[in-house]
Amino acid sequence: MDQIRLYTRQLVAEALSIMQNGKVDSLPVYDNDDFIGRITYDELQVFLKYNRNAGNIEVHKLNFELGTALSTVKRIRKEEEQRPVRSTIVRQFVIGLSSIAAVVLVLLSLNRLFFTPAHSIPAFENNAAIPSSKKILLTLANGDNIPLNAKEAGVAVVGNELKYIDGAKVAGPEDLVTKSQQMVLNIPRGGTYQMILPDGSKVWLNAASSLKFPSTFAGVTQRRVELNGEAYFEISKITRPSLQGERRSAVRVPFIVVSNGQEIEVLGTHFNVNAYSNEKSVQTTLLEGSVRVRQASTQNVLAASLDPSTLDFMGGVNAELDLGKSVLLKPNEQATLVNNEISVKHVDAEESIAWKNGEFTFRNTSLESIMRMVTRWYDVEVVYQNKEIGEELIGGTIIRSYKIAQVLQMLEMTANVKFKIEGRRITVLE
Repeated sequence: MDQIRLYTRQLVAEALSIMQNGKVDSLPVYDNDDFIGRITYDELQVFLKYNRNAGNIEVHKLNFELGTALSTVKRIRKEEEQRPVRSTIVRQFVIGLSSIAAVVLVLLSLNRLFFTPAHSIPAFENNAAIPSSKKILLTLANGDNIPLNAKEAGVAVVGNELKYIDGAKVAGPEDLVTKSQQMVLNIPRGGTYQMILPDGSKVWLNAASSLKFPSTFAGVTQRRVELNGEAYFEISKITRPSLQGERRSAVRVPFIVVSNGQEIEVLGTHFNVNAYSNEKSVQTTLLEGSVRVRQASTQNVLAASLDPSTLDFMGGVNAELDLGKSVLLKPNEQATLVNNEISVKHVDAEESIAWKNGEFTFRNTSLESIMRMVTRWYDVEVVYQNKEIGEELIGGTIIRSYKIAQVLQMLEMTANVKFKIEGRRITVLE
């Protein structure tokens, strides 16, 4: 029986299906190769029904990871041990195998787990956060702000014009795009936007992010942008004519992303950068191609002024200039910068760009980190009754189209917390 294993990163729905197909009542749960406990079919059903005072959200909880479910089950076990006279309550929650299996199989057959529709979950009465009224702004070098239409998918620099992706011209002065002008695209909390740069490179910006970029890359030896926040990049490969003294061939024009203590050098590739200033680390995740991530330093300023054809990123300029600590990423690898140290691990890169598709996927993530995402997506302020509450680890998926009250209800069911909403202020309670 125990040759079948469950792992913390599996969804509750998947675990129930495995148990039913294997005709077993309980299975061991592993975190990588470490055994962390056993869980039964009945206990997973109890998990789905646990603390239902906010309404029926079984489908929400099917989309949470087994590690989260197990921690809740252990809490239930402890509660039942402390209240032995009420131990029979656990049994009354048990659902028949056929009914819950039907739900699971339908979800899995759709190859995607959706949450319960909005109308089926009671909202926090009179406490829904007010939608953000902040605008997406393009800031010009002279300080002028050009408001952009948030209903558009994004904006593009096309020649000497700034246009929306559907082709409509952005309202503004005639000289909105001028040679070598630096611009900053500012995305407020609650928003996302796409930017097509002058070279055709595409950038998707997450909420509470900004991107500084030039209005043209003509004649440059490297394309350089600055990111604050999170963005997904699809970089176009471009070359320039060789300079005097170089061999007669086209020379690549590298693309440099500067973000919160690091620099990323790429040619043509797809990658995601999470560099919010209020996060403890900077994460660079590669989906396609290759990138070199290096720690930013004063030496990088010198390197930026040099012709990239003279750079050897393994050893500096002519193997003499040290560009600081660096790593070369392969697809499905993630570099994490913490306290000037860079580490690399293998990941599911698609999870890093789930936000681009309106989802937030978290693996063994602290509640505090999840709530920082909530502040960005819903433009709210989060405070804690006790800071230690934020240390609880959770895994699962949240859909961005949900109202904030629904998200908080779901988190209440899986983390041992309560929330209080007052306008834009959310208090995390014990």
